[in-house]
Amino acid sequence: MRKLPSLNMLRLFEETCRTLSFSKAADALFMTQSAASRQMRQLETFLGKDLFVRSHSGLLLTPEAIQLLPVVRQSLDLLEEGVRGVQQHNPRQHLRLQVAPTFATRWLAPRLVTLRQQHRHLQIMLISEARQKYSDFDCAIRFGSQEEAQVAGGEGEWLCHETLVLVASPLLMLDGAWPDINLMPQLHILNGDSRLDNWARWCQACSEAPVLEDNGLAFSTQDQVINACVTGAGYAVLDRAMVRNELNNGVLVQVSPQMLASANGYWLEVPGGKQTLPRVTVFRDWLLTEMQRFNSAAPIATMTL
Repeated sequence: MRKLPSLNMLRLFEETCRTLSFSKAADALFMTQSAASRQMRQLETFLGKDLFVRSHSGLLLTPEAIQLLPVVRQSLDLLEEGVRGVQQHNPRQHLRLQVAPTFATRWLAPRLVTLRQQHRHLQIMLISEARQKYSDFDCAIRFGSQEEAQVAGGEGEWLCHETLVLVASPLLMLDGAWPDINLMPQLHILNGDSRLDNWARWCQACSEAPVLEDNGLAFSTQDQVINACVTGAGYAVLDRAMVRNELNNGVLVQVSPQMLASANGYWLEVPGGKQTLPRVTVFRDWLLTEMQRFNSAAPIATMTL
């Protein structure tokens, strides 16, 4: 006989992790807050571990809860899919994706409609980075170096390197000419508390003077840099793939023919035990096909600085 906590306790645990609130979890499961608190204490007693740090400012997950949550969520997903498989001939499958923010908004999201058209049984959920620490996922598209992808072991599959180019808005042009690059702000992307080395790599490749550390503006995402660049805020060295629409539409211009491969790029990560799930294999095959189609698209013209 299996020694497991009740299904209600596990559902309550998952919902409490999602909301970080006993009262919100209780409301979602049509329970009273006192009943939810009591059941969670019973689960903690069963496990012999505390799952939440309780304070006046709210709940925090303990390391034990972070370890347990993906197992519980995956088990509930499998149970839900099994029940739906009995209820209907073509059950819907929920695909949870964690995606680097700029890649999500500028590359992946506009293409998801084709995935849904081909596989209407898929229900796709993009999980924000803010919830990544506490969330289970089926697939993730990460940003970083190839070495970081290798740290993920067999779970990391490299997709592509960034191709860095110098871009600017035509609003910067004066009498048909680009201003000197050193007289305009340089727009940087932050990686944690430091800047990505896009500008340093581009300057080295073009034999330009090195970028001053205190020059320009720094933003937390590449998407923010793109938006600032479109308004004429300055020059930026960006991944050509992420600004292809802006280059095609003319709101940004590649102002130098120089292109170079970044040390960074994107990789696909699939947690252990999920590689053979149908929804995961469908997404992986579709993603690789879309990536190949995108990379074979026609090149974009440049206007030399």
